[in-house]
Amino acid sequence: MGKKEILVNLKRFEVSRSQGGVCDVDQPGEWLQSVIAEIIRLELDHSEHYNMTVIVPDLLLPFAVEELSKPSVDVALKIGTQSCHREDVALGGHFGAFTSLNIASSQANMGSSASLLGHCEERRELSYSMQKYAEVSGIPVQPELINRAVSEIVGERAVPALAQSMRVIICVGESAEERGEGTFTEQKLRIEQVIRDKLVGGLSHIREQVTSDQLVIAYEPVWAIGPGKTPPDQQYIEYIAGFIKSVTMELLGFEASVVYGGGLKNENASMLAGIENLDGGLIALTNFTPPIGFNVKELSRILTSYTEALN
Repeated sequence: MGKKEILVNLKRFEVSRSQGGVCDVDQPGEWLQSVIAEIIRLELDHSEHYNMTVIVPDLLLPFAVEELSKPSVDVALKIGTQSCHREDVALGGHFGAFTSLNIASSQANMGSSASLLGHCEERRELSYSMQKYAEVSGIPVQPELINRAVSEIVGERAVPALAQSMRVIICVGESAEERGEGTFTEQKLRIEQVIRDKLVGGLSHIREQVTSDQLVIAYEPVWAIGPGKTPPDQQYIEYIAGFIKSVTMELLGFEASVVYGGGLKNENASMLAGIENLDGGLIALTNFTPPIGFNVKELSRILTSYTEALN
């Protein structure tokens, strides 16, 4: 069994609680550095069971890299960023500026080694822009076409990330509307079609150059994310992970690594570790009751529960 992938997605922590965010201090950069320092101190990044990537907003990337660059620090963890523009600078080509858009070369130059693409929030924003354009233009809104276009854009964003030697983590999953009513057996065909379409759009632009060690697919059950939602059970996740692997084999000639993107936490760590088709999980929060947030000691508990169940 190869090493699992643990993705720690600190996407919410660039704004302090005093300003309406969930960062515990008023200087988010200092908070991130303290988090990384504690991960290293507890040696959570060194494991025979998993590789760890901490994914941060671009605004906090310099703070993360600075902490990792301190002398005499033996660091195994990698730093990743959250999406990138579909274009990039090139020798003899476009040299900028891509106003307000994050480009892969700048992220890589600042120390990012991975790019998280197609998260449900990113897809929602892209979809909103297309729907608004259709409404203003008087064009009938066609959700299927919009979803297809969104997946194509996600795939285009993977191209410059790979060109900058970053791993790409592509999120796919179904919403409540896409899943529809009925039993899981009745929903299967709808779910499969949604996920297949997102994989085809996301992978068609990179199928000639991507390798198995450059790609991770994060399964993100959108319908189960949020307070009060019931997460999918082991059978559900195991089936979807297996389906994703079969589609990537069909499209790419290899089974991509699949991680659970709906939230690896202490409550489901043992269950997720027992799913053969899963290659890891994504951790975004560790505390889900007020004060909602992220705590390295809780991260350690989650990883302990997860790795003990792997043995």
